Amino acid sequence: MKNKSRFWLLRRSPYGLALCFWLLFLSCGNKNNDSFQIKGKLTNSAGEFISLVNVNSNQPKTIDSAKVDENGEFIFTKKVPEKGFYSLQISVSNYATIIADSTEKITIEGDAKHLSESCKASGSKDSELFSVFNSSTKKTFKEMEAVRMQQDSIRRVFEAYMNTTKDSITVNAFSKSLEPIFNSYSDKYRKLADEVSVYIKKFIDENTSSFACLAAVQMLNPDKDIVYFSKVADALTTKYPTIETLKGFKAYVDGEKRLSVGMPAPEITMNDKDGMPLSLSSMKGKVVIVDFWASWCKPCRAENPFVVSLYNKYKDKGLDIFSVSLDFKKDAWLGAIAQDKLTWKNHVCDMKQWQSPVVALYGFSGIPFACVLDKNGNIAGKNLRGPALEEKIKELLK
Repeated sequence: MKNKSRFWLLRRSPYGLALCFWLLFLSCGNKNNDSFQIKGKLTNSAGEFISLVNVNSNQPKTIDSAKVDENGEFIFTKKVPEKGFYSLQISVSNYATIIADSTEKITIEGDAKHLSESCKASGSKDSELFSVFNSSTKKTFKEMEAVRMQQDSIRRVFEAYMNTTKDSITVNAFSKSLEPIFNSYSDKYRKLADEVSVYIKKFIDENTSSFACLAAVQMLNPDKDIVYFSKVADALTTKYPTIETLKGFKAYVDGEKRLSVGMPAPEITMNDKDGMPLSLSSMKGKVVIVDFWASWCKPCRAENPFVVSLYNKYKDKGLDIFSVSLDFKKDAWLGAIAQDKLTWKNHVCDMKQWQSPVVALYGFSGIPFACVLDKNGNIAGKNLRGPALEEKIKELLK
């Protein structure tokens, strides 16, 4: 299975992403003036070097470096190229991130040993808002992480118990005794996640054109909250039309909007097993699983028995499958169809593997990947598997 990195989609789980952002971006601030400057004073310094790093792309670039003097002071005067996120870095694990542009003067205070946790600044509204956002979400993120650790502990206890007994009755009884505890942690996690989501949306609604919202919105799930992604992208690109970082974000959001739930599924026309063109739009009137897979993809082949079971269970109720292969050898493709008993007739492939236009058209970076379409040919769900996929099909077939 091939996996391609995507600049703006940092993590599929919105709340896992939230934890990452909290660790990465502890806020600082700045002050508008006629010339650029970052001036800092650090406690617990031992003459370290500190760098100003551009982190607005996949290839971080050092803009300026300075040695912290005997008084704990340093200064950067080389201008940042454009407004964005910049890292003050003592080491790869000791840094803080600020929002800055080339016209601002920024004053930094902090502990040289724990820069990310101690960084404070006077200055611009964007950085101050960023600091407020991080402070307001920090406690909840820690609580969410603690809940996950508790659930991991329960899993380890159960796995250890399973390794000590082969009595299925005893194992099942122990599993049932742990289930309410595990579920209570799941409920707590969902409640905390909902609280964070509500706060993030309120923050964006109140500060839409602030650069701080660029970090905040990425803690949401674009599949569910594309409206907020769109709101931030539109506001920031209107306010800062020349910033390349924002152009990239806007392009990403536009792609996500095109594939958001409720939108018409992009048309796919490819040759079928007999070399005849077959279009996805010809299947309107049925609930359709658009399944992207390949004969060489082991996870896809492992998933196929479940897809087959869904087809056999719901085909007489209005379900059909449109299978799009990323194969490059016809014999391997046809052989896998026969071997895995993929008995539905709608199989297409252009033999271009990852160069197939459908990869960009549907915006996926790995397979198996599936979209579920309603009877009108609109996207009803993306990247669903297992019980979640079956639940969505049952919902659409009602």
